[in-house]
Amino acid sequence: MSAPAKHPPVVWHRSTPFAALMVAATAFTCPGIFGALNGMGAGGGASPGVSNAANAIVFGVIAVGSLVVGVVCNKLTPKWTLVIGTLGYAPYAAGFYVVDRFHADWLLLFGAVTCGLSACFLWVASGAIFIGYNEEHRKGFATSLKFMLQNLGASIGGIISLALNVHRDYRGSVSRTTYIVLITIMCIGLPFALALPSAKRVQRTDGRRVQFKDYKLATLLRAFWAIVRSPTILALVPLLLYYQWFLSYQWQFNFAYFTVRARALNSALFYLTGFVAAFLFGQFLDYRGLRRPTRAKVGFGVILVLVGTSWILGQAVQVHYDRKRPTLDWAQHDFGLGCFVFVLWGISDPLVTIFVYWLAGSLTNNANEGAFLAAFLNSIGSVGATFGFVVSAKNFSLVGACAINLALFVLAVPGLAWVSFTRVTETSHGTSLTALGGDDDEDKASDTVARSESDEKVAE
Repeated sequence: MSAPAKHPPVVWHRSTPFAALMVAATAFTCPGIFGALNGMGAGGGASPGVSNAANAIVFGVIAVGSLVVGVVCNKLTPKWTLVIGTLGYAPYAAGFYVVDRFHADWLLLFGAVTCGLSACFLWVASGAIFIGYNEEHRKGFATSLKFMLQNLGASIGGIISLALNVHRDYRGSVSRTTYIVLITIMCIGLPFALALPSAKRVQRTDGRRVQFKDYKLATLLRAFWAIVRSPTILALVPLLLYYQWFLSYQWQFNFAYFTVRARALNSALFYLTGFVAAFLFGQFLDYRGLRRPTRAKVGFGVILVLVGTSWILGQAVQVHYDRKRPTLDWAQHDFGLGCFVFVLWGISDPLVTIFVYWLAGSLTNNANEGAFLAAFLNSIGSVGATFGFVVSAKNFSLVGACAINLALFVLAVPGLAWVSFTRVTETSHGTSLTALGGDDDEDKASDTVARSESDEKVAE
């Protein structure tokens, strides 16, 4: 009997956990603080109309730009795509400061564009790394770590806001110092992105190399089209529309019914509980005591029960608040119900996103394909977010806005169930969604692409 193959020791700064940590650190400083700012309600002080318009621009840019960045990432590599993704968040936060101090919204609208462009790069690069860099038994950890630190950043932002606004037991703006602190944090994501190891330097514990190659543009476009028309991916489209649509309603709910300090407390609790939930769910999705298809089915059950309960209860609370129109402070006896619903959303929201990316990661180990998957997930999710903010900007009834989110989740359940129960296999080594090839036989993959590019030349 032959001895098991020995692999060279993994250097810590080239390991997949280190790569996941660097991605998570950029999530802490950029999307995390973005979440903190919006979690305070309407950016802390801007009117809901201005805030919703700015966020509609952010997610509209992401929806369109992500599809292009999926190809760009395949040419630039995930590392340099992530570097670009850290550069445009700060002007967005600075825009809220200018609105609050000078009552001018030009910088906010400009910042919305730069934030949207940066988010395209950051999210596509992050997804490519989750899906293509990590060993199969660490994909849950890598994805959950990203959302843990993103939620931690948002929670710390909420805690900072709470500390600076603890005496503001009324509705209105947060202190201007709050904006300055959040802007500063947003500026320090760049060093973490620069520390990310490139794909060819990543070392896996199983000895497999990260499959990421520089293909011709035509080959990449065909691969992207193959992914977009895959029945498995199309079945997830309703869930992708849902999983960011709810952002506008939840942030507006916090702004509409709570005082400044109560909003800050809600925001801190929302993201802190999401941090814990993300950790636990990621650990479960990587638990090798259960087969991967079994974990997919149980994960679906968790999403169905938790998310469904949060929206049914949320609809009841929203109808109740719509009649009373309260302004709730933590000192009031009826503060707890609204806070509980908001925290329940904070727990369920990251679980949906983690599960979506984990399902995508179960389909391939190829980082090129991972970039395309991340681009499509991010694009369709941002389409949902854009429409959500457009609905809010039109002063749509909050009762109706809540009902839309409940309906979208119900419509997403059949497709999610089909993917969770039938499309997840024990391993995706050696398999591929496109002609780019799996990760077990790089020579075969190269031959496939070479033949494809040779056919192109003959056709020409």
